[in-house]
Amino acid sequence: MSQTVDLPPCHVDVDVDVDVRGPLLMAAVGLLLLQIDLVDIWRDSLPGPVNRWWHAVPLIVLCVLMAWRRRRPMTCLALGLAVFLGEAMLGGSIGSLLVIIELVYAAGLHGRRPVVDYLEWVVAGAVLLAGAGTLAATRDVRSAVAAGLTVFAVFGTSYWWGASSRKQLELTEAERRRAADQARLAELREADARRSEREQMARDLHDALSGSLSAIAIHAEAGLQSEAARVEALRVVRATSREAMGELQTMLSVLRPDASATSSPQLHNLDGVVAQARARGLTVRLDVSPDPLPGLPAAVGQAAHRVLQEALHNVGRHSASRSAVVRIRARDDLELEVVSVGASPVSPEGSGLGLHTMRERVAAMGGRLHAGPDQGVDPEMWRVRAVIPLPSAGEAP
Repeated sequence: MSQTVDLPPCHVDVDVDVDVRGPLLMAAVGLLLLQIDLVDIWRDSLPGPVNRWWHAVPLIVLCVLMAWRRRRPMTCLALGLAVFLGEAMLGGSIGSLLVIIELVYAAGLHGRRPVVDYLEWVVAGAVLLAGAGTLAATRDVRSAVAAGLTVFAVFGTSYWWGASSRKQLELTEAERRRAADQARLAELREADARRSEREQMARDLHDALSGSLSAIAIHAEAGLQSEAARVEALRVVRATSREAMGELQTMLSVLRPDASATSSPQLHNLDGVVAQARARGLTVRLDVSPDPLPGLPAAVGQAAHRVLQEALHNVGRHSASRSAVVRIRARDDLELEVVSVGASPVSPEGSGLGLHTMRERVAAMGGRLHAGPDQGVDPEMWRVRAVIPLPSAGEAP
């Protein structure tokens, strides 16, 4: 028995709750940096001396936005950039720069597609804008390149980091979904295998017991109607009961875990099948070529045995003549033919299950089966003909 594997759902947008500890820690670090006067990153933009504690206001605003970065990453980034650019007019601070780096990273990681796909173009535009602005202000190419590289190092690297983490999470989710799909497919295959086994057991039970039980019922009824036929009816009932018990024991032995395919009934037991039919009062003429039959694959032999057994059972149940001719040919194909001589064995009491199981068995071997009146010779003659392909000499049986 296999165990069902329940995999927890995985989403790329992990942990979307409002974060508190991270922003508090970042605010504490930023205030500490203000305390040691790590401000005025862009001194050239200062109109004059600015009290360093003015930088605490945008820092706190940025930390509040940082708390919502996982739930609204793009909105927080847009507002954060506006606050960060406004603080740049005051010279900027290291604490605010650290927060904006985290917001860019969060946008790359948690942002929803397709908006996040355009963020790399925004970063590229910021790099070009920083370089062009610096070049226009200073007329120094080295300063312009340094400004562009600085913006890329700050924003481009953080975005790339977040996007790479996002791809890794997406790959992880894809693998988990694939594992879940494989687990579901395995369950479906197992259920299909169980269903096939149940159908196989139903066919075997029908083939093994239905004919014998029908013969018992027919002869028991005949014994009740005629005193002279009672002894013969009891004899047939006893023989048929033993036959049914033998078939049942054979089937149960096949169901054991250590049973092999050769434990199942085979066509090599042809004389036994014919003898059982004759014991039930049938007249059977056998025509086999070559005789003895060559070695047959176990599955083919079992299918042919069951078809022959069911066909003879149908003759005993439905044919008025109670006689049959069995022809077997083994060449490129195994050809099995059972012809009921005399009246047609069609009966309104039949369920048709026997013919259905015969067709299933032959079709499973890649063969074909015909069962019906022989219109070409005698409409009252019933013919069952099965053709099952045999493996060539170079193929394994």
